[in-house]
This record gives sequence, C-alpha cells and structure tokens, in this order.
Amino acid sequence: MIYIDGICEKAVELVKEPVFAGLTTNPTILKRDRPGWGMMDAMKFLSKIPGERHFVQGSILSKDWLPKVKEFLKKGDFDPEFFTIKLAWDPQKASSIVPELNDMGVGVCATAVYTVQQYYAALSMEVEYVAVYYDRMKKAGIDPEERINEMLEIGGWHTNTPRLIAASVKDIESANSLLTLGIDDLTLPVDIAGEYIKGSFPADDLKRFEEDFKL
Repeated sequence: MIYIDGICEKAVELVKEPVFAGLTTNPTILKRDRPGWGMMDAMKFLSKIPGERHFVQGSILSKDWLPKVKEFLKKGDFDPEFFTIKLAWDPQKASSIVPELNDMGVGVCATAVYTVQQYYAALSMEVEYVAVYYDRMKKAGIDPEERINEMLEIGGWHTNTPRLIAASVKDIESANSLLTLGIDDLTLPVDIAGEYIKGSFPADDLKRFEEDFKL
C-alpha cells in the first residue's frame, strides 16, 4: 500500500487516485499543512476523505484525547478501522494506551521505530503497523537496510506480525529500494507521491500503442 504524508489540498486531491490507500499525519504535519488544527480536527476532516484508512497521531504523555476519539468513533457512520492511531513508540508509555485503542476497534501504529527492541515490543503488543523512518535512520548513523532486514527476519518467525511501513522517504530510488527489501507499505511526501505514479515509457510504447489503437 502507498500512503501520502500530508493533509494539504494537494494531498487531498492526490489521494482520490485509487493507487493510494490514504493519508498519514502527525502533529508536525498538521502544524505545517493545517495551522491551528488538532487531532480531532484532522479526524473529522479525514472521515470525509476517500481512502482505505487514514493515520492520525495521539499523545503518549496524556490520555485526555482517548475519550474524545471514542465518542467521535461512536457517532461516526464509518468502520473504526478507517483510522489508525499512531503512537510515538516508547513501549512503556504506550502500553496502557494500546488496549484502549484495541477496545475501540481502531488500528495502532508504533511510529518512529529505530531499534530492534522497539520493534519486538510492538510485535509483542500485537499492533497493526510499525513505522520506520528511513532517511532519519541514515542521519542518525543507523544502516536502514540492515535494521529493516533485522525486523523483517524477526517478524518472519512469528504470526500476526505488524505491517512494516516506511516513512521519511525522500526520493523514488529510496522508495523502490525499500520495496525490494520487503517493506509492506510506503508513505511518501506529496511531491514524491505525485511523481511515483507517473508512467515511464522509455521506448515510446504509449505513443505507439495509442497511434495503433483501433476500436
């Protein structure tokens, strides 16, 4: 699945293309794309945007938002699985939040996962997604390919392993490299997402086929 990292107008238009599964957001994206919006503003807006699921981020330092999300989902005319809640993955702090989200029927994404122990804790808590930050890993001196392969190997030893979703992807070449590693899902910046779905016909195939087409 390919998701778009953003909630700006361009992202909203682009996600209408069926190749994209939904939009991913976090507090920083909201601050950039929709200044003044909070988590609940994003959920209300995204509930009307096409897609298989959208990602919003909750806090792990406060649980005040949980009752509001529960009430919103209760009143909504959509499957709760339409949303996945991202949690910055400190397993100890997230451990009391995950069961409450499970009771609501929403998915959980452990986000900003850099270490094997973070991944294994997420697997043990049976979250649906683990988000690794490809470019940020490189900047932190972590070999992202090696770390992702370690996670994939561990996941292969278990059932009900979380889907591995790669974020912080800065170019198409990195996106393709991640797919060849065996990543399950990608979340791409808006501009990269737009480029990713463009056709490539180095032998001018499209023009030739269209010129020869007959009904």
